[in-house]
Amino acid sequence: MNKQEIKKIEILILAAGQSTRMKGINKLLKYLNGKTLIEQVVSQSLKSKASNVSIIIQEKHLEIENLLSLLPVKIFKTKFKNIGIGYSISKGMEFIKKNDPEGVLILLGDMPDINTVYINKMIDKFINNFSQKIIRASSQNMIPGNPVLFPKSFFDLLLGLKGDNGARKILNNYNHMIEYIKLPKMNALTDIDTQEQFDEWKKKNSLP
Repeated sequence: MNKQEIKKIEILILAAGQSTRMKGINKLLKYLNGKTLIEQVVSQSLKSKASNVSIIIQEKHLEIENLLSLLPVKIFKTKFKNIGIGYSISKGMEFIKKNDPEGVLILLGDMPDINTVYINKMIDKFINNFSQKIIRASSQNMIPGNPVLFPKSFFDLLLGLKGDNGARKILNNYNHMIEYIKLPKMNALTDIDTQEQFDEWKKKNSLP
C-alpha cells in the first residue's frame, strides 16, 4: 500500500470515567490555562491531521457535553457506571469502525501534555509504516505510555475489550508489532487524577 493511499485516521478520546479521585468536581472540568482539561485535549486533537475526532462520555455528564457542543467533535454517550476503560474503547469502536478508517488513535481525556504536534508525529509515523504497525507514545526514557494508534487489523480485538484493563493485553500480546515514538520528558505518562496532581502540573507549567 502506498502511504499516499491512506485516507482516514480517527481519534477516539476516552472521557467516560467516574473521576472519583478528584474531590468536588469532574477532573475533566478543571481549568488549565483558560480552558477546561477536556476542551484542551479535544482542541489539540481537532487541530491535528486526523480525519475525525470522537469522544465517549457518560450520559449524565451534561456539562461536558454542553462544553463540547459547538466543536466539530462526535460525542458518543454511555449510561453505564463503573464499566471500565475496555468497555469505553469497545463502545467507541462500534461507531468508528463504520467509517472504515485506516487507523484509530486512542487518547485519554485527562492527558494535558498531549498536543497537536505529538499527535501529528504519531500519524506521520503510522503512515510511514504503511498502516501496519501499532504506534505508541513513550516517555523520553522509553517508558511506554499514551496515546496509542492502532491499525485497522486490530479493530476487532478492540471491539472485544471489556473491564478496566483497556488495551493492555493487546499491547502485551503484539509487542513485536509496536513502533514507539518518544515524546519529551514524561508527557506520554502524565495524566491528572487528583487535586495534588493538578496542582503539581500547574506548578510545573508556571500557571497560577
